Amino acid sequence: MPDFVYNLPASTLGLYFALIGVAVIFFGILVVKPVLRLLMGTGPEFNHTVNFATSGVSLFYGLLLGLLTVAAYQNSERVKEGILSEATTLGVLYADMSSYPEPMRSGLKSMMRDYVLFTIYKDWPAHKKGRLLNGGYNRADAMRRELARFEPLSPREQIIHAEVISSFQQFSEARQRRLTGVVTEIPNVLWYAVLMGAGINILLIVILKMRLIQHFVLGTITAFFLGVILFVIVSLDQPLRGKDGLEPEPLHLLWERAMVWDEPLT
Repeated sequence: MPDFVYNLPASTLGLYFALIGVAVIFFGILVVKPVLRLLMGTGPEFNHTVNFATSGVSLFYGLLLGLLTVAAYQNSERVKEGILSEATTLGVLYADMSSYPEPMRSGLKSMMRDYVLFTIYKDWPAHKKGRLLNGGYNRADAMRRELARFEPLSPREQIIHAEVISSFQQFSEARQRRLTGVVTEIPNVLWYAVLMGAGINILLIVILKMRLIQHFVLGTITAFFLGVILFVIVSLDQPLRGKDGLEPEPLHLLWERAMVWDEPLT
């Protein structure tokens, strides 16, 4: 899909898809159908023959749309779970920092606050444009290196540090799931198949032999529904893209409920 598609509000995008489908049907019935009638002719078995071809095409095309819709939905849910898990594990890490001695405690807490603010106000706007920034990785890696330098001096510190390292690994995995929402998308070859299948289905509807009003009503309903399905797939394909992409609400809550109180006054 072109980049400008993801910059439109969801309501506008859905309306565009539906109207384009209906417009194609109208164009096909008024312009393409008369030409095809001259080339193909008609007969008493014409609709039966078209329906026979339509049944096979619609079956495989419906399977393709169904699989793509499920795959796009599952990807969107994985990214959403990754965002929630990232905020949750980061909150656990932030609370566990209270068990570390100074100055490491204050240093790591400050790095975590900086990471959250960068993710909300820098990373997320870049995600909505389909880009990845290095700042988030650099901040996470700096936290990892700081934790790796710590040497526990007592059994209690060893237990706490082992739990923190485990939580940090979970945080890294959740962060990676969130980032997949930026780079994972339906391949272009599948989009070609989807658009070609939509064109073939509309063409088969257009060449049916029936009264004009019936043809317009049937074609409009079919094209409208097809446009809605394509809109759903596009909306779920890259869940972080565009104005209506997933928001960093869990990170906002983490900042407002736990981190903002430790932010030094300036």
